[in-house]
Amino acid sequence: MKNKLLLLFILFVSQAYPQRVYTLDDDKSYTDSLTQLIKSTRVDSIKCISSFRLADLYRRGKKNELADEYLALANTIAPKYPFLKDVAVYYNSIPYLSKGDIDNFGKQLSLANTKLKKYKTKDSYSLRAYILRNLSIVKQVQNNEKEAMRILIEEAMPLAEKGGNYEVLSGLYKSVAIIFMNNEERTKAETYLKSAKEYIEKASKSSYTYKETKVEIYVIDSENMTHLEKLVDAKKSLDKAYEILKKYPKSNMNGGYYFSEGYYFYKIKQFENSLKSYDKGIANSMLYQDVFSANRLKFAKHLPFKAMNRHEDIKNVLLDLIENSNPFVVDEKNYSLELAQTFEKLGDIKNAYKYSSRYIALNDSLNEIQSKEKITALEAKFNKAENEKKISQLEAQRERDKLIAENNKLYYGLLVAISVLLLLLVIFLWINSKNQKKIAIEHAKNYTQNLTALKNQKEIEVMQAMIKGEESERKRIARDLHDGIGSMLSSLKMRFMKVNSSSEVDLNEIDNMNTLLTNSITELRQVSYNLIPESLLKLGLEHALNDLCHMLKTENVRIDFHANAIKDDIPESMQITIYRIVQELLSNALKHSKSSEILVDCSQNQSRFFITVEDNGIGFDTNKMDVFEGQGLKNLKNRVELLNGKIEIDSSKERGTVFNIELSL
Repeated sequence: MKNKLLLLFILFVSQAYPQRVYTLDDDKSYTDSLTQLIKSTRVDSIKCISSFRLADLYRRGKKNELADEYLALANTIAPKYPFLKDVAVYYNSIPYLSKGDIDNFGKQLSLANTKLKKYKTKDSYSLRAYILRNLSIVKQVQNNEKEAMRILIEEAMPLAEKGGNYEVLSGLYKSVAIIFMNNEERTKAETYLKSAKEYIEKASKSSYTYKETKVEIYVIDSENMTHLEKLVDAKKSLDKAYEILKKYPKSNMNGGYYFSEGYYFYKIKQFENSLKSYDKGIANSMLYQDVFSANRLKFAKHLPFKAMNRHEDIKNVLLDLIENSNPFVVDEKNYSLELAQTFEKLGDIKNAYKYSSRYIALNDSLNEIQSKEKITALEAKFNKAENEKKISQLEAQRERDKLIAENNKLYYGLLVAISVLLLLLVIFLWINSKNQKKIAIEHAKNYTQNLTALKNQKEIEVMQAMIKGEESERKRIARDLHDGIGSMLSSLKMRFMKVNSSSEVDLNEIDNMNTLLTNSITELRQVSYNLIPESLLKLGLEHALNDLCHMLKTENVRIDFHANAIKDDIPESMQITIYRIVQELLSNALKHSKSSEILVDCSQNQSRFFITVEDNGIGFDTNKMDVFEGQGLKNLKNRVELLNGKIEIDSSKERGTVFNIELSL
């Protein structure tokens, strides 16, 4: 352990499940939402991943019985789906961590990462990046910082970028910065923390861990900036963290915040404020029985005490830490050194000598461990050097024998030839290197141009499809008006002229005209409803969808509608798009599936909207969707893309067809 920051970071990982070290404790609304979604949905894949997430949350909150319950539920469903089966390896590794079994935890993380390599989706990239971040921390606990750094930079960061998950990416940059801070390379740490701040500001604020990640990054950045004497930047980071923490005064993240704040006040020579901040941090840490953080804050108080010449207070704090905190050897060494200096200031030479001797003994003990490691390394280097020396001597002897046997003229000729070849080789490599750079630059330009062209082409295709769909809809409305309402009104006109020209009033004819007029009004209302349902405008999306299902069901086809947590504040344009998606799915099912039952399930979770339409019909071959001539599926895909959504289709003759759609509001 190189310093307190590494200890604190590892403590967070090793105790994240028995006791959450860093949390705003604001997960209740999210856990309630997941619980309701698990109870209401009939889609097994959604129920499975939601149960995994809920088990993870309960494990973090030290609710292990609930965590085990939902983990068991997810494990019963996961084998049905290859992706979820591989995801389960990660979620089932977490109990190892809660038991302190770091080695098996690391093995399961490696296995989960290997299994997920075959999936090429953004979700799989983001999950692998998060798994590799945890694996990097395991390597730090095992004192292999070089491998930890390699995993973060060479594997985790590229995956996070592919997944587009800025929150995970910011956490990775923070992890690299912490490794540099542990090695006292604060300037390098500053560079990575700057990137971490940039990415967390771009990250999705709807993530339930967003605020906690942001606070942690700015608190660590403030401490590093203070150490670098960049106090203006340190204050800005403190303020960023405080903007979030002020709403959570009892959060156990305040302990870390008050440590950075106290360090900042110490550097600007506001020693009383520094002590107040440390005391607030100690109180917060003890509230959650976080002894390690409390000890870190207590030890930090010796700096402002020393600046104020309050040596008696330093003595009391350090004696309490040595006698009651069961410190690590490296910490006890630091406490003893400070105590020796403090007793000397107080004129207590006896105790100054006592703790000075204690410091020397502890330092020798640590140096002995380090010396053994250095001796082992030196021995390996010595053996390698001796072997290389023997090999070099043998080769030199052989060369001498060869040179004696060869003709001097041949030797010089060969030397000149080799020199010329080497020169030609260097020139060739130099020219080739320049050409390769030009080719690489040209490839990069071509790639950028092709990517832009593809994006423009995709936008044009979506717009053309939407225009084509709208034109088709206009033709259908025109046909309905001409063939239905138009013909009935023409007939009504002819009957009216007949009655008008007749001298006698025919009551039967008037009744027929009245019936014809009533049918025209009904037809007109139906056309109007097809354009925009009146219930959608007046009563909202849930009532409109319910009316749609009720209107389309027949004696031969039953349609069940279920809604969960659909809010009224969805923009009207999005409500109409969602309505059209469900209308298109039902229309396709009624026309083609030959089913007797159709299930419609709609639910909302914060900014995500889920649609599931399932029928027990004859199904279709999903591999042939691209050759379908109808506009139905094309319009459906365009509307889903319009809301940045995803669509999954599962269809077979035995099980019928299931459409799972996830939309971003």
